[in-house]
Amino acid sequence: MNKTKICEALYALPGEVVVKRRKPLAIPAVVLLAGAAMIVLNNLYGAALSVDLRSALVFTGAVAALAGMVMVAVRLAGGDGAPFHSDGRCYLRCEELRFGRDARRQVEACIASGDVVRLLALPRSEVPALAVALYRTPDNRFAAMQAFEYAELEYRPLTGLRIVGA
Repeated sequence: MNKTKICEALYALPGEVVVKRRKPLAIPAVVLLAGAAMIVLNNLYGAALSVDLRSALVFTGAVAALAGMVMVAVRLAGGDGAPFHSDGRCYLRCEELRFGRDARRQVEACIASGDVVRLLALPRSEVPALAVALYRTPDNRFAAMQAFEYAELEYRPLTGLRIVGA
């Protein structure tokens, strides 16, 4: 299952329906600044605070600052970006749905008709004989899906890439 090829096909849609976009740095920066602020507060009001409160401030501040630094680093040095639906102004949800072999006809029918709601309602299996790579908006107005079959120790395409709502 090559999700990179699916993303490239989405980015190649005419009219820039899906674009590559990085997630914003605002939340990681706020977490980092909140952690740093706790450490600064500990240094400013250290004499007026109890030992337990000072310890809690330092520990919580250090954990928040470290988590913020890691989140900022991941966002900056991470991948190229995530698929973003321009019309819906939201990131596409990436899901991998797993089904048993007995659901093959139903999965193929759902993908052929472009019925995402029915595909999501099908009973899942723990044994991934069939896998469906699904990229969709939260309201299911736009979706891209492709089914793969597990054969000879690899996933092989069972259907072509089906894009609904483009």
